[in-house]
Amino acid sequence: MDEAASAGTARYSRFWLYTPFVLLLLVAVAWSVAWFVIRGRAAEALDGWLAAEARAGRQWTCQDRQIGGYPFRIEIICGSLDLKQGAVTASFGRVESVAQVYQPRFIITEIDGPLTVTDGAVTVQGKWDLLQTSVHASPNGLQRLSLVAEAPNVTVKGLALGEFASTGQHLELHVRPNPSRGPEKAYDAALAVKQARIPVLDSLVGGNEATDLDSDFTVTQAEGFRGRPVAQELERWRAAGGKLDILMLSLAKGSRRVEAKGDVRLDEMHRPAGQLNIAAAGLDGLLGNVMGRRNGALLGGALLGQGGAPSTQPGAKPALSPLPPVRLDNGRLALGPFVIPNFELRPVY
Repeated sequence: MDEAASAGTARYSRFWLYTPFVLLLLVAVAWSVAWFVIRGRAAEALDGWLAAEARAGRQWTCQDRQIGGYPFRIEIICGSLDLKQGAVTASFGRVESVAQVYQPRFIITEIDGPLTVTDGAVTVQGKWDLLQTSVHASPNGLQRLSLVAEAPNVTVKGLALGEFASTGQHLELHVRPNPSRGPEKAYDAALAVKQARIPVLDSLVGGNEATDLDSDFTVTQAEGFRGRPVAQELERWRAAGGKLDILMLSLAKGSRRVEAKGDVRLDEMHRPAGQLNIAAAGLDGLLGNVMGRRNGALLGGALLGQGGAPSTQPGAKPALSPLPPVRLDNGRLALGPFVIPNFELRPVY
């Protein structure tokens, strides 16, 4: 009898010894089944999204699509990604998007270059060392979009203003809908570029130093990508009363510094229009370029106070001096009461 009791106790003890491992195995099996169900639903959702995009006229092509990420993530990989909508075509290199199973509306994407976007008239080409985006979404739509690029190199050809080229060390862009300006279709954005090389800025301001740019602005009447040529999209934006509210713009290029606030739009002739309040230091070269050396020096001395008040600390940069309002009106550029001679604002498109 004692032997039977001992055997029962041993079996009871072994049951509790193995129970945690059995439960762990069952959880692992259940989670694996759940992950494959989630993976299947992600594939169905992606196919549904691609079909909806196709009905809207946007044809996405994901070459060599793969879906993985077991056990805790969902990863969607395209060997290359192409887009065609109307006259607009775009192509990217390898694209990998990742979302955690428990946070499916937060998506991080890494994109390889090169990038080529064209509408048949304007062509954008880009390359970089690293490009990552993150999207925070909710059932109501986009909450925030962020983009970070290391060593970006961008060239834009076909613009009415001529070719634009820029390289940089680091770029960050953050965009979100403005919750208080929904009827205006307004989006807030913050852009920062470090150590940018912009030849057109070198020729205008003078010097070949790298430029640091920080800005906060709001764009109204913004819509999602619709595949229209650049000129048509800009005309839609202008006709809808779109405006660029510059909340803060800070530019530093060697000893030259500028801070600005104001608003810019496009007039009926497609030229920039608006007003900016600017404080600056070291812009004598710019005034000389647009007004001639003699007039620029005189105006610079009168308006900038010879580059701003000197600092008491050795090696410190000169203080910013406020300028009269800068007005862009009827294709002319005016600095307070002074209309800049021989300077014409050209149509953007």
